[in-house]
Amino acid sequence: MDHLEFILLDISAPLIEEWQLALKKYLPKDIQAKFTIIQSNLSALPPPHDQFDCIVSPANSYGRLDGGFDYYLAEALSPDDVFAPTGIVQATLYQRWKGYAPPGTCTLVPLKGTVCENNAHGCAFIALCPTMRIPEDVVWNREIVYNCMWSLLVSLHQHNQAAEMSGNGTRIHKVLMTGLATGVGNVSAERCAQQMALAVGDFIDASENPEKWSSMEWDDAITYARDCRRTHRC
Repeated sequence: MDHLEFILLDISAPLIEEWQLALKKYLPKDIQAKFTIIQSNLSALPPPHDQFDCIVSPANSYGRLDGGFDYYLAEALSPDDVFAPTGIVQATLYQRWKGYAPPGTCTLVPLKGTVCENNAHGCAFIALCPTMRIPEDVVWNREIVYNCMWSLLVSLHQHNQAAEMSGNGTRIHKVLMTGLATGVGNVSAERCAQQMALAVGDFIDASENPEKWSSMEWDDAITYARDCRRTHRC
């Protein structure tokens, strides 16, 4: 998390408010400062927030970026061919997952060498974080937001670590994302915001306490699970 910044973007006033509350509740001030919350459409983002290294797709498992926020994502990265990003993402998904990325995972899709490389936002990666297999209500999947956020953080950390070790990779510093599963997924703004913040807090705890997290005892595991279960009622 040391070199990461996040832009949390949505047009939903309730989600904006819940993000503000959840970040204050679960994260220390120095980590809160890494998050910029903006109520806006993607197309109306003001500078400098319209420039980012990675954009998160709260997509479906088959990588079709043709509905909801994913459509606007595709339009932003490839205004002349909104179907191009789907093809790029699906090619990566097939290589890694044989075309099906399970909900809760994260797949970083590089845009270098594709028709989306020179986009207006300077975006070099799509982070595909499926919140559902196909567009549908996923309220039943009570920790899908936490799982997606955790997978995103792990993927970003591993990518930046590999880039640093190789010396010639493209690091990711600024990430833009919207609500996870709050559209067709029907997850409440409160649950989404709290699980996103909880995942960040737990990820930082894991990074700072490798001894505990590399040999987790049941007492600790139950405590972390209990914290997330409290969000089920939201």
